[in-house]
Amino acid sequence: MYIIYLTYMDLKFQDFMCLLYKNNMINIHDLLKDDEDGLLNRLKLQKYVYLAQTSLKNNFGYEYNIYNNGPYSPELANFYYDKIDFKKISSDVVTGNWDCKNEITDKFLSLFKDKDPNWLEVATTLIDSTNYCENEHESLDKVYAIKSKYSSDFIDNTWNELKEKNLVHYETGLKLNSLFSVF
Repeated sequence: MYIIYLTYMDLKFQDFMCLLYKNNMINIHDLLKDDEDGLLNRLKLQKYVYLAQTSLKNNFGYEYNIYNNGPYSPELANFYYDKIDFKKISSDVVTGNWDCKNEITDKFLSLFKDKDPNWLEVATTLIDSTNYCENEHESLDKVYAIKSKYSSDFIDNTWNELKEKNLVHYETGLKLNSLFSVF
């Protein structure tokens, strides 16, 4: 059994976007491009929002489903395609007109700033697997199968890093999917 100590963030989405942009974690100007840079930035944004919601409990209100590159939120995709104000984010970063709570942003940056897209994809998939797998072994087996383009060593190392940072855990007791399998 792993115990996770949750940090609760209270960061608005616009401020979170400023954080990601200011720290060169995403390039908002490439986000909607129909090329590899656009795809990479959208993937990273999806994963960063997922990590903020799951690991640091900042509820931006996006629901995720597992998809080709790990957890994916269609609602978030709709938001950045239709409603996001890229000019305001750029302006806010330049003028410093955004709320930067040092403890919150420092925690997020210390956990995720230097992570590459491959790590983000595997890490978010591993975290997501804890929602429907019974134990560590089952999670790893599931992720080995669905992320077969990555080596088992890479997946294991990512899992171990997540464990060290208390970002994955298993609780004792019945999981919801076990309850339904009884019927």
